[in-house]
Amino acid sequence: RAELQAALRQGPSHAYLFQGPSGSGKAKVARAFAAEILATGSEDPDEVRRRAIPDPPVHPDLVWLAPKGMSHAVQEVRERVIHQAPLSPFEGSARVFVIEAAEALNEESQNAMLKTLEEPPPHAHLILLSAESEGVLPTIASRCQLVEFGALSPEVIEAELDGLAGPEQLHAAAKLSAGDLGRARLLAGNR
Repeated sequence: RAELQAALRQGPSHAYLFQGPSGSGKAKVARAFAAEILATGSEDPDEVRRRAIPDPPVHPDLVWLAPKGMSHAVQEVRERVIHQAPLSPFEGSARVFVIEAAEALNEESQNAMLKTLEEPPPHAHLILLSAESEGVLPTIASRCQLVEFGALSPEVIEAELDGLAGPEQLHAAAKLSAGDLGRARLLAGNR
């Protein structure tokens, strides 16, 4: 958190790799971080945040790319990230591209993104989310600022699930979830 707050104060990097286990909160942090990047310098930062936080986002300068199936389609990566990154923002001064499950980018997609990462437009910021460090090519990872996420503690998970089930069920779900909040929700009987 401190690392990302400092980045916002100093000016965010062009690319981040949020890496950590499934359910560790990477997507939630990416949404909040993207919203703050987009809100910087805005006349109405609260309105910008309100449109950037939902899933899916409704802010025109936030592109959220999730794999369809087991991997990202090369054409979709080209159309939604590589070709759009150089375009001027619709609003404000920045565009943010979040790529969920970056380890699901095949080698061709990752190689196609290299130029965008090597020579990024000044207004473009990429956030790659990955649960598996081995799936992201070293050439991609080396061009990103790494932000590591750890598994959530059972106490944090219990606090997040508070009120969704009885205390014993919440405690058991938190322990069995292996730090994955989504898994804990399923174990507690909630989606």
